[in-house]
Amino acid sequence: MPAAAGAAAGGFGTVETMRDTLNRTARWFDLLNRALAAIACAVFVSIALLICAEIVTRATIDVSNPWLVEISEIALLYITFLAAAWVLGNDRHVALDLLLSRLGARSAAYLHVVLSLAAALACLVVAWFGILTAIDQYQNEIREPTIMAPLTWWITAVVPFGFTLLCIQFLRRAVRAAAGLPLAVGPR
Repeated sequence: MPAAAGAAAGGFGTVETMRDTLNRTARWFDLLNRALAAIACAVFVSIALLICAEIVTRATIDVSNPWLVEISEIALLYITFLAAAWVLGNDRHVALDLLLSRLGARSAAYLHVVLSLAAALACLVVAWFGILTAIDQYQNEIREPTIMAPLTWWITAVVPFGFTLLCIQFLRRAVRAAAGLPLAVGPR
């Protein structure tokens, strides 16, 4: 059935059309994850350079930046949640290799599906409560009791964002394991 006939009949089109749409969406999602991982790397390098500069200025001209510790703490949180979905998507995370190496291919795939679905559900729950927390912090204009006194929701918002990306990545991982595809979506 042609795509136009499938759409005219109230369907979603052909299998190829749906596969193309899913592939296009997956490419955009992978591009987003690569961009976020690159931003996380840039933030990490920037913080490392700022800390080095802090050490030099403190030792040579006795000048200190009291806000650097606070910026570093926030940056570490952002680095973690911006890069987590990329790490999972490229299968670069901690795995149960000892257990999985003792299982057959079919059992390992089944275990990957079950664990990925459980992890996706857990990520979804954390993301939901993270969104509720960030909204509450925004509505009540809660600030951190620190030198810079930033609005807390700016710090908290990265948590549900990162867990949402992880949820999507775990769902993709479950589908890939069920289909017998490699778990990594990028080059290994």
